[in-house]
Amino acid sequence: MSLSKVTSTGAMTYAFIEAIEMGHAKTYGDILTSMRTTIRKIESGGAHSSLLGMLFTRGRHGGDWKQEPQLTASEPFDVFTKRFSL
Repeated sequence: MSLSKVTSTGAMTYAFIEAIEMGHAKTYGDILTSMRTTIRKIESGGAHSSLLGMLFTRGRHGGDWKQEPQLTASEPFDVFTKRFSL
């Protein structure tokens, strides 16, 4: 069973755990792409519950508070070639 389905998390944590557990963590770019895909599916009423949808839009029905995964680092690098490691 997925960790993100057995414990309470925020929207970004949920999307991050999904990316890791689904094997989409080869590079930092892969993780960002996977997280953005998960969020878009939920925001558009995808396969997840409406409660998760509210987490991703912070409870707003207008969708004007949508979340977007981003990455910051102390040094520039190509997110699609740098391997991700925990």
